[in-house]
Amino acid sequence: MRPLLLLSFAFALSPVLRAADDVSAEIAPLIEGKPVPGLAVAAVLDGKIIATGATGIRKLGDPAKVTVADQFHLGSCTKSMTATLAAMIVADGKVKWTTTAAEVFPGLAIDPGFRKATLREFLSNSGGVATEVPPALWNDLRIQNRSEPQQRKQLLEATLKAPPAYVPGEGWAYSNTGFSIGGAMLEKVTGKPYDRLLTERLFKPLGMTSSGFGPAATNGKVAQPYGHHLVDGQLVPVDPFPDGDNPPAITPAGRVHASIEDFARFADFHLGRKTKPLTGEQIAFLHEIVPPSKDYAMGWIRTERPWAGGTALTHNGTNTMFFAVMWLAPAKNFAVVAACNSGEGAAVCDAAVSQLIGKYCPK
Repeated sequence: MRPLLLLSFAFALSPVLRAADDVSAEIAPLIEGKPVPGLAVAAVLDGKIIATGATGIRKLGDPAKVTVADQFHLGSCTKSMTATLAAMIVADGKVKWTTTAAEVFPGLAIDPGFRKATLREFLSNSGGVATEVPPALWNDLRIQNRSEPQQRKQLLEATLKAPPAYVPGEGWAYSNTGFSIGGAMLEKVTGKPYDRLLTERLFKPLGMTSSGFGPAATNGKVAQPYGHHLVDGQLVPVDPFPDGDNPPAITPAGRVHASIEDFARFADFHLGRKTKPLTGEQIAFLHEIVPPSKDYAMGWIRTERPWAGGTALTHNGTNTMFFAVMWLAPAKNFAVVAACNSGEGAAVCDAAVSQLIGKYCPK
């Protein structure tokens, strides 16, 4: 889902010289009496994780506690990862930001209105794609009897053969499908599935060893957090399979899971100080607002905040059973991330990042 909570208050990370502060006790009150079983947070400054914390439990009805090593679903925070991957493949010369789906899939039946839609437009919600997937198609995608790239191709074909929701490049609509089309384009030009591409090109270089796709938990075990959602006003855990996530077709839009420290590693990379696997200039391009939007870049909302010293970058994500958010202050080399195992956790995660910004962001 599109990030809505914009705070209004004032490769691996470098080896730390001291252990990160444990803020578990400080964030514990944030979930008391709230529909959030477990919460994890981390803060990064100057390339070092300076604070981490975890509180609560992995699954309602089970005593297993959340830890900072636990893997949380990041939802639409995956979108900026897909754009990051695209920048690497653009740098390889295998595709351009202006490459169209029609060029990548020359034999595909594509509506004339979509024929000029570009990779950059698909990865910035300006590619003509509607927000909602038709219900019949969505239900069909939930039947996981095909490979993930095949499901993604089905979604792409069904979307592009119909007229666009608006003229690509001239409108804007938040869309998981647009990012999924972008992911399919990257698969086609590289000959590799998306999950392999993201693992090899992003997770491994950044040391994001906990990162993966879909639910991290396993039915019948409580070794990782379960997602939770409301049923008749009551928060209930959801078994990871078959209903613990969205269809694999939309993986490039929102199906990555990671530990809170790996989430922080990704945020730190986008502060732009490192030179691999992308340069600072290449990362900065990903943060440029793409018209006609006034605030959306490629998987990032760009805004201004006094505490950030100017520009702040943010995005959140939810698969309705988890919630995650990241805030970056590039001018201060600072970032903070939070994640919880409840689709009702937006306010709690917002409060958690507010707390860490107040304590750790340089004044």
